[in-house]
Amino acid sequence: MLQKMMKDNNLVRHLDACETMGNATAICSDKTGTLTMNRMTVVQAYIAGRHFKRVPEPDLIPTKILDLLILGIGVNCAYTTKIMPPEREGGLPRQVGNKTECALLGLSLDLNRDYQNVRNEIPEEKLFKVYTFNSVRKSMSTVLKNFDRSYRMFSKGAAEILLKKCCKILTASGEAKVFKPKDREHLVKNVIESMASEGLRTICLAYRDFPITDGEPDWDNEAEILTRLTCIAVVGIEDPVRPEVPEAIRKCQRAGITVRMVTGDNINTARAIATKCGILQPGDDFLCIEGKEFNQRIRNELGEIEQERIDKIWPKLRVLARSSPMDKHTLVKG
Repeated sequence: MLQKMMKDNNLVRHLDACETMGNATAICSDKTGTLTMNRMTVVQAYIAGRHFKRVPEPDLIPTKILDLLILGIGVNCAYTTKIMPPEREGGLPRQVGNKTECALLGLSLDLNRDYQNVRNEIPEEKLFKVYTFNSVRKSMSTVLKNFDRSYRMFSKGAAEILLKKCCKILTASGEAKVFKPKDREHLVKNVIESMASEGLRTICLAYRDFPITDGEPDWDNEAEILTRLTCIAVVGIEDPVRPEVPEAIRKCQRAGITVRMVTGDNINTARAIATKCGILQPGDDFLCIEGKEFNQRIRNELGEIEQERIDKIWPKLRVLARSSPMDKHTLVKG
């Protein structure tokens, strides 16, 4: 048995784990890279007031917006993330580093702009400040110091979260216009939910200028720094389901094993991918909830997790979206 599993590239460190796995009645699977290929590509974009269902030709984007977009992608993706030539002729370019960032760098190349030129011009040591991505903030920002001692910050992050920090948006003229709550609702409903319902991860790209006249910003006050942004674009990133996954999930279900999906993606994206995988079937009345609601349901008034509350949710729970690493731990432990 052990030899057979090793042949399948399953490394078993404890033989008794095979016995435990043989009795499994539930599998909690991460989404990205497990159910999906973790090979991300930008396939849709909302930019300059238009929703493009495929990556637009560069001449359809005002130069001013295109320049901001490419500069923002170049400096606000980790410099260790890059697109390399294919290993063999006719193969796909290799994605090195964070795959969401690889999708954005790929977008830059699709728009006939080389992100490496930006990085050559602004090497990493010239970046004034970087707010790295974390699971609470769901965004990353990089600050550049201009020659006149003013600053410009580029941000990227989960669309429905970062758009709440935007007070302006770039339009077809290349200029910024006021972005009101009703404009945001319209964008969420017509663009973000539309992209997410097709299983796309939605990322907002934005920037903010800090003029000299405002004085030196308090860089430690992240909540204040990450406000009054101007939205450059919203992109939809596809991470295709691995071809073998739907059949593997069907086999598990036939064997009486319940498969649940856990992901940091938003609920619409999660639901679409879970349906493609066969974890959710049309007409099912199973639970598909976000981490925030999950925590409200399983904790008492003191904020303590109660097993009884988990037991109520567990049988019907199939998808946990917008989950934190702690939620994943709670779910598996429960």
